[in-house]
Parts: sequence; structure tokens; C-alpha cells
Amino acid sequence: MTRRHRLIIWGPGDMGGRALRTALESPRFEVVGVKVFSPHKHGRDIGELAGLPPVGVTATTSKAEILALEADCVVHTPTTPALVQGADTDVLELLESGKNVVSAASYHNPAMPTWLSETRSALEVLRTVARMRVTGNALGPQLPKALAALKAVMRVVDSTPVGFARPTLDKLAGPLVDRAIPRRASGERLQAACLRGGVSLHGTGLHPGLMVEQLLLRVAGLLDEVREVRFLEVGDLSAAPDGMWGGLASLGFGMPLSAVDSDHAIALMQHFYFDAVLANVGHALFGVDADQVRVERHVYPIPARVRVEAGGSVIEPGSVGAIHMSYRGYIGDRLFMTNAECWHVGAGNAHLGPDHPRSLAGGHVITLDGSPARIELRNELDDESSEGDWSAVTDISVKAMLDVIPELCAAPPGVATPDLSPRFRLETV
Repeated sequence: MTRRHRLIIWGPGDMGGRALRTALESPRFEVVGVKVFSPHKHGRDIGELAGLPPVGVTATTSKAEILALEADCVVHTPTTPALVQGADTDVLELLESGKNVVSAASYHNPAMPTWLSETRSALEVLRTVARMRVTGNALGPQLPKALAALKAVMRVVDSTPVGFARPTLDKLAGPLVDRAIPRRASGERLQAACLRGGVSLHGTGLHPGLMVEQLLLRVAGLLDEVREVRFLEVGDLSAAPDGMWGGLASLGFGMPLSAVDSDHAIALMQHFYFDAVLANVGHALFGVDADQVRVERHVYPIPARVRVEAGGSVIEPGSVGAIHMSYRGYIGDRLFMTNAECWHVGAGNAHLGPDHPRSLAGGHVITLDGSPARIELRNELDDESSEGDWSAVTDISVKAMLDVIPELCAAPPGVATPDLSPRFRLETV
């Protein structure tokens, strides 16, 4: 029998909790630790946390205890706000402690810089933060005050005489920025941590992960030439987990239309996911490095038509009922990919264009323009049977993470990205 891989679950929320239960019920894994963030979960048996009989392992809020454990891999499922609260430091320490990490939160292509990468100057980050619009609890309960302070710092910077050296200002602003909203670790630093620990890091899930990096790119291999690709996701968030992104108000739903635009927190946070997708496609189809890919975002709200109560929020007619987000990837001036997300709350508030899935419940459309053909793939939920259940999204993402663990643990040290090379096995029938 193949040996069982020893796992740590980091953050047993909606996705991490599903991963914990699945791993405990699988003969492939042994869960040796769980990192929790709520004091009331500390010391509880991890089986009981997953709704199963006790297994004799207790959860802990102590990162030091987790780092001291012997484990093959950490299943990393933090909240999205954690990505601007220092989650990279946790991952770097996990890697350096000799543990492989598979994550649903970012790391799909760490080489791709975003607006918050540590390769950006503190002043660049400040300018972006100064424009950021925040609603609800999008960045966590502590950050709104910190962001207000950073915006005040930016006003001081803008009023500073031109003769004052910008490098000096940048040096002074750096510690302030990194205390309030830590810049994300570069691909080089993550790679170095992998090498020091002799382990690997991989980001995967439904999207990013399977839909583009596996499905779209494999279909692209059928074409002699690919000119442009498009990926569109439509989803009804009325049944999404209450804590996702900090709640619907954090995404902008139920807010005045003026509160949501391309500088809303949701628009900026999505760069951590979709910039990686665009970089992966740019490299796989056009042979360019991440720093040659330029990303433009376009985000706009759509007014609700009907009143909906969902996830502890009330969406009134005229407030934000749907949000359309497009992330466009360019190589030079050439548009090579558009990644679009169109989310709504309640079927009555769906915003469906002519190229969207024909289902109010949601779905995906993949389009590849090339030679000798144009290919379009659609998956659409059944409006009559669907209740907007997001459990399938969670289950697919969890399966993607758990399935990759044996190969990740056996891989050479470093950041691992999807491999589309042909693989064959010997037929034994």
C-alpha cells in the first residue's frame, strides 16, 4: 500500500473544513495538525471540528506548534483578506520548515507581479491604496484605520516639494506600508524558501487552477495557432458561504452604485488570482515571461432589479445587485486574453450579456480564436434544479488540492506550476 501523506490543514473555514473532513475520511492521508484562528477552536479535537468522531489530534492557534510538527504537506486555505495581512510570511516559514504547501489562495504563478508585490516601491503601493474603495469587511476589521492612515501619508507625499528626494520618501514610507498592508513576497523569495526547505509550493483550485490552466490550455493544443482566448464566469452569490471575502457587503453588493468601480477592494484583490491566470496563458501559448504581461482591469456595478436577502445582507433595488469584472492581458499592445467574472445576488438580478451562459444560476464560457477553427466551450447550471449551491465549487477546489499532494511531495524543490506535457501509462488490460 502507498504510504499515507501526513497533512496539516491551515485555516479550516469553508474550504479548509471540507479539506479536513475529506482528508480524515481518506486512506491516503493522515492529518497531524490543524491551524485555527478562532480561540474557541483551540484545543478541540480535529475530528469534532469536521463533524466526525474524535481522532486524538487537537487544533491549535499556535503557529510555532504547527511549524514544529513533522508533516509532508500543508493544505493552505486562509481567508482572502489574509493575503493583505501577512499570509506570505506564514507560507515562507512553512516552506523553510521543510513542509510542502498546496494553496487555494494565490501562488498560482508567483513570478507575476501585482500592485502589492514587494518589487513595487512603497510610493507605488501608496498611490494605489489612496484610490482604494473599501466596503464592509473586505480587508479585515483592523485595516480600514490603517488604510485611512496610509491615505493621509499619501496626501503628505503629494504636498512635498518636488526637490525632496523621492528615494528618501520611498524609504520613509516603506515601513509604514508594510505594517499596514504588507507587500506580497516575490517569486524569487518564495523560490528561495522552497530551496532552503527542500520542498515545493503550488497554487490550485477550480479557477485559477483547473478551468484555464488545465482545460483551456489543453484545448488550445488542438489548434495550430491561437490568437486570443477568453474566459467568462457567471455566478449567483446568494448561496455563497457567509464568510467568503468577509460577506456580500465587502464585495460591494447592496452598496450605492458609486461605491464600486475599478478601484474597489474586490477589484484590486482579484489581481492576486487573475494576474496569475493571464501570466500562465501568456507563457504557455505565447512563450513570454510574467514581466512581459501587462494587465488592465475594468470593473463596474449593475443595479439590482429585485430585493434579495442573502448572507446576512439585504440587496435593495437600485443598489449594487451585480458586478462585472474584466482583467485583460496584453503583450505589448496586443490583447491576448480576457478573464471576466460577472457575479450577481439572486436570479432576478442576473446580468447576462449575449455571450454569457444562458443560465441565471451561472456557468462558464471558454472561447479560443485561432486556426483552423474557433472553439467555444460552455457549461451551464440547470436553472430549475440549481439552488445556487456553492458546495460543488468548494468540492472541486478541495479535490484539486488533495489530488496533487503525492506528486508535489515527490517533485524537486521549487515553485510548481501546471505541466501540460503528454503523459502515458502502459495498458494492463
